[in-house]
Amino acid sequence: MYIPSFSDIELPYLLQAVASAVSNQNTPTQREKQFLEVLNAMHNGSINQVELLANTTFTPSQIAQVITDPYQCIWLIQMGIVMAMVEGKSTIKQLPKQIKILRSLAQVLSVKEPGLRILGEVARSHKLLAQLDVSWHIMRKLVRDAYLEEGIVGVKNLIQPTFFGTGGKNPYLASKFRKLGLLPKDTLGYAFWEHFTQRNISFPGEWGAIPERFVYHDFGHILSGYDTDPIGEIIESAFQAGHTCQDGFMFFLFAILHHHWGIKITPVIEPFEGLFDIPLVMHALQRGAACKVDISDHWNFWEVVELPLEEVRDLYGIPPLCPASLKVPTTAGII
Repeated sequence: MYIPSFSDIELPYLLQAVASAVSNQNTPTQREKQFLEVLNAMHNGSINQVELLANTTFTPSQIAQVITDPYQCIWLIQMGIVMAMVEGKSTIKQLPKQIKILRSLAQVLSVKEPGLRILGEVARSHKLLAQLDVSWHIMRKLVRDAYLEEGIVGVKNLIQPTFFGTGGKNPYLASKFRKLGLLPKDTLGYAFWEHFTQRNISFPGEWGAIPERFVYHDFGHILSGYDTDPIGEIIESAFQAGHTCQDGFMFFLFAILHHHWGIKITPVIEPFEGLFDIPLVMHALQRGAACKVDISDHWNFWEVVELPLEEVRDLYGIPPLCPASLKVPTTAGII
């Protein structure tokens, strides 16, 4: 997922556009203010940048005159969608108004963002439709690749364990993964083996285990350093969204819907509400975007499992996990 940069002139227009999608046009909530603060910090804005928005209002046409880069335009709409969802399902009645504003912006910026359609499905309480829509965007490339590489058998081996918890055994593959436990303890491979054994997770090739194509998610937990508890899952999903080149924002939308709005997208993990810790999640998105490798797209992890974990992190350019840097203050009374 590409995070574009904004100049000092462009940044106020981005923030103003995103701020237009708050749940209550007259009184932004503290969480919505915090999201603007974090977004401003992500783009290296001045400390009082968000406060200055209180005295400015840009029309969509004025925004389009300044924000012209296609990637900037897409990011603007995507962050507007996130803004509309920051408060969680308690503001679902305000979504139609927010969607109308974002669609007007998307039209003038010539952006076609499928996330707006999904937001509309959520607004109409079409949970199943939203689930299928997000799942299709996430799964379609994996299904296509499985079919091209292995035919219908590959698709079957992908779908069965993912959605039905069943799948055939492959003793050779399972043994290959289990042997990672014989590697030195500082290696990526050993960390993967430990990750699975400590959590009693079946290795690919064992009955009912996840397909090998999906282990990148668990490798992502290891590379990012995020846990597998509920809050760790939304943060890891944001990291995954960051390093995913195709449909990266869909992974981010999945994270918000499943872990913050309580709309079940994946059958593997139970949904939760209210887990969107804004600084943590946005920092994870940044770290993922900094990763030089899209580990969800034909990544050959076997080439690096024998390397030290820290060496792999350095090789891929993954920034260190610095909790202290995540504390972004929320200023009362801004906007």
